[in-house]
Amino acid sequence: MPLSKIIAVANQKGSVSTTSTALNVSGALGILDRKVLLVDADPQRNATAGLGILTKNLRFSVENLFKRDVDTQQCILETHSPNLKIIPGSTKLAELEINIENTNINRLKEALSKVQNEYDYIIIDCPPSLGFLTLNSFVASDSIIIPVQCEFVELDGLSKLLSTIQHIRKTSNLNLDIEGVLLTMNDKQSGHTNPIYSELIRYFDDLIFKTILKKNISIHKASHFNVNGVDYKASREVSINYMNLSREIIRNQNLEKLKKSKKQTQIINDTNEHTSFYQTIKKLNQQDLKPFSFKDKSFNKLHGCTKKEITSILGIIYDELEDARVYRISDKIGLFKKNYLYLFFDENKVKYIQLRRFKFS
Repeated sequence: MPLSKIIAVANQKGSVSTTSTALNVSGALGILDRKVLLVDADPQRNATAGLGILTKNLRFSVENLFKRDVDTQQCILETHSPNLKIIPGSTKLAELEINIENTNINRLKEALSKVQNEYDYIIIDCPPSLGFLTLNSFVASDSIIIPVQCEFVELDGLSKLLSTIQHIRKTSNLNLDIEGVLLTMNDKQSGHTNPIYSELIRYFDDLIFKTILKKNISIHKASHFNVNGVDYKASREVSINYMNLSREIIRNQNLEKLKKSKKQTQIINDTNEHTSFYQTIKKLNQQDLKPFSFKDKSFNKLHGCTKKEITSILGIIYDELEDARVYRISDKIGLFKKNYLYLFFDENKVKYIQLRRFKFS
């Protein structure tokens, strides 16, 4: 492989495992005997901290690449993970992000081009925004991994991201592709994720990674030991998932999947930030969140039902408490009075049922 593949991990919405994905994919690719450089382009520098690097004693960081005041090689550090090096992050990146004089979105590309042939993969951890730092990352990259949670709010945010990718392709990086859409924190026991999952599969088709990441405490424990999740517990499900995801990335490159994907070209070309998922969200809300009537339901029959059975009967929940689910129901009592059905569970089965009425809810 004469030149490395540069992959940005990005989603402007925070808390979707963007940094965890960048950190653990980098670690997994290294374990799979690929030479990897991780670039921490997020001012929060969580990827740097995740590898146990203390930034306060560092002479150089990714900030220097944007300022172009030192050679790229001087910013690269060794890590304890096999075949993995890092360009550490810096909180000072936040100042670059808001500086209106920063208009050159080719700085990161120029800096990484000097070391690109030394690695198989360069992974860029992008900040949760679509500003100066992320645009630099997109211009420097060959492709983008988009972590997405299976939630309604995620669909709306994707339109802006896809529109930005489209803009970068037209103006600065014609070859920028979507490496894949990664479904993260997908709790299969929570029925309210199912319609979103189906819609993402329908829209992105073969761009959805086969690997789905689930909630796992190992990721959080790993940070306490200053290691990535793959190194912390290689036998844990989360580690196995990241290893499988990395194998997909390698396999995709070998098969040149991205160049053959007509769906990807269609998605990028047809997307704009105003039209992408609005009708889908509206339709899902109408179908799955609409109230139901006392006259049509016999709630006593729900006693003993499992959460999965309740989901198939009642659809998407209105809210979920620690030991209960709440559904909004209607018996035409007025605009400012609403009825709610509370289902309390014990060992995953409905134990008892309450109907409650609230004003101004």
